[in-house]
Amino acid sequence: MIKINLLGDDGGRDNTAVMWIGGFALSLLVLVVGFFLMHQGVSQSVADATLEVDGLKKQLEQIQRTTKEVRDLEKKRKELNEKLAIIAKLKKNKLGPVRVLDDLNMAIPERSWLTGVKESNNLLRIDGFALDNQTIATFMKDLEKSDYYLSVDLDESKTKSKSGINIKSFVLQSKISYSGKVVVVEEDSKKKKKKRS
Repeated sequence: MIKINLLGDDGGRDNTAVMWIGGFALSLLVLVVGFFLMHQGVSQSVADATLEVDGLKKQLEQIQRTTKEVRDLEKKRKELNEKLAIIAKLKKNKLGPVRVLDDLNMAIPERSWLTGVKESNNLLRIDGFALDNQTIATFMKDLEKSDYYLSVDLDESKTKSKSGINIKSFVLQSKISYSGKVVVVEEDSKKKKKKRS
C-alpha cells in the first residue's frame, strides 16, 4: 500500500554532516589566524633582535676604535717617555766628563800631584805621587765621596826616591759613571716611599 504524506513533513533531516564541516572550517580558520599571529610575533621578535644586534655591533666597533686610540696613545706616551729618558741621560753624560774631572781636581790632597789620567771603557786610571800612604788614603776617600766615582781601588803603590826624598808612587783605578750614581738615587726614593707608608 502506498502512503502519501499530505502535510509535507520530511520526517527530520540529519544536520550532523553540516555541523562537522562548519566546525572543521571554523577550526581551520582559527588555526590559520593563530599561525598568522604567531608568525607576526616571531617576525617582530626577529626584527627587534636584528636591530639590537646591529646596535651592539655599532657599540662594539666604537669600543674597538676607542681601545685602539687608547693603545696608540699609550704607545706614543711610552715612546715619548723613552725619548725623554734618553735626552736626560744625554744631558747627564754631557756634564759627566766635566764633573768627573772637577771632582778629581777637588779631591787631590795638598801633598800629592798627578802624572797621568787615562779613561777606557768607564775605567779611570790615575797615576801620581804623594808624600805618604795617608795622603793616598785621603785622596781615595775624597774620590769615593763623588757621585761619579763608583769604586776607587789602589792598584799599585811603590816608594821612590826623588832628589834624595822618599815619596810614594801610586796607581789608582776607579769605575766611573758619567751620569752619576743612579743606584743611590733609586734607593733614596725607595726609602722615602717606605717612610711615607
